[in-house]
Amino acid sequence: LLPLATSENLVLAVTLSMLLSPLVLLADERWRRYRQPAAAPAWDAPGPRQHRVVIAGFGRFGQIVARILRGRGIPFTALDVSQTQVDFVRRFGNQIFYGDAARPELLRAAQLATADALVIAVDAHDAAVAIARFARQHCPGVKVFARARNRQHAFRLMEVGATCIVRETLASSLELAEGVLQSLGDDPASAARTVAVFRAHDEATLAAQF
Repeated sequence: LLPLATSENLVLAVTLSMLLSPLVLLADERWRRYRQPAAAPAWDAPGPRQHRVVIAGFGRFGQIVARILRGRGIPFTALDVSQTQVDFVRRFGNQIFYGDAARPELLRAAQLATADALVIAVDAHDAAVAIARFARQHCPGVKVFARARNRQHAFRLMEVGATCIVRETLASSLELAEGVLQSLGDDPASAARTVAVFRAHDEATLAAQF
């Protein structure tokens, strides 16, 4: 359907493109490899600044602690294993670093040994216990405050010597129970006293079971 001169030119163009395509792809691959940034490290280096508090785990629990510290002007270093969470929090100007807080090298980089307190707010039970164990063994001067997801988790944290353990379900349920008592006619002081008595009894029971 095409004139001979045109068809010859088309055949030549197709032939040249078939010969050059592998070379172009190879050159493109090498160029991309050259321009590609170095692989991201497994954790960020928090840097030389010394903060009084290290917060391991920056989910909802850790963020509330951080907001209270920020309100009092107390500097802290936050660590979180989720890159997505780190990127999100950084958009609002917060100081947070990516990495698994259960890794000893990250805790050392966060200068845990020179901090006053460590807040363990990670979700994973094993990671929380590993962090507390490292702090007790290598940073004996640091007070360890840990969130326990349940009673068994609290026992494991007690075994490794956490300074203060807060069971999240207990704290929230006691606060709710106090509100229920007040709604049923108790004055605030009486409701608070009832809840305090129950809490003391439950803490004593926990210690005895441990």
